[in-house]
Amino acid sequence: MAKRVLVCEDHTLVVDGLKLLLQPHGFEWAGHAPTTVGLAARIADTKADVLLLDLNIKGDDGLAVLADLRQTFPSLLILILTMYRDEFFIERARKEGANGFLEKDIGNDELLRALGRDPQQPFYLSSTLAREQQERQHYRDHFAGKMKLTKREMDVIPLLAHGKTTHEIAEQLFLSPLTVDTHRKNIFRKLNITNVVDLVNFAHENKLV
Repeated sequence: MAKRVLVCEDHTLVVDGLKLLLQPHGFEWAGHAPTTVGLAARIADTKADVLLLDLNIKGDDGLAVLADLRQTFPSLLILILTMYRDEFFIERARKEGANGFLEKDIGNDELLRALGRDPQQPFYLSSTLAREQQERQHYRDHFAGKMKLTKREMDVIPLLAHGKTTHEIAEQLFLSPLTVDTHRKNIFRKLNITNVVDLVNFAHENKLV
């Protein structure tokens, strides 16, 4: 049976392009939602098997609905399709229950392969993003060694740079607030900086976010 694909996207040109691409390749068009409002009901009504979800839809945060959608539709294949490439969004999408993360300039063949995946397969990152992530990780490993930063300190840096509070970081990394504060002090000392603004600038200059 052909998979039914619902697209949550507010750009008509993108929607029309996807519709033209999918129908000749064995997928059924379940419809188009221009906003996340009422999205769960739309999924249920259309009996969609796949949801292509943009992250920024008329001011909505596409990621904000992910956790609820995953709980309501455990077998739904949810793929993020976006212009965002930031690792922060990738990891949040993974954490909230997405099955994959694709950039909008992905090739048609790779998009079709992603749509054909089983929801039980591991999280899918498009080939370009996977390569960029691997290159970043290689750079970070080298950077961490040079600056004598621990793995946990490297985990804390991007969260601090994204404005997370001590308690938010503690909750996300399953640490105590006291431990997070200790990591923060060690990071500032090792990087020879004195405030979060300097850390944000340092993190961007050194490709840590």
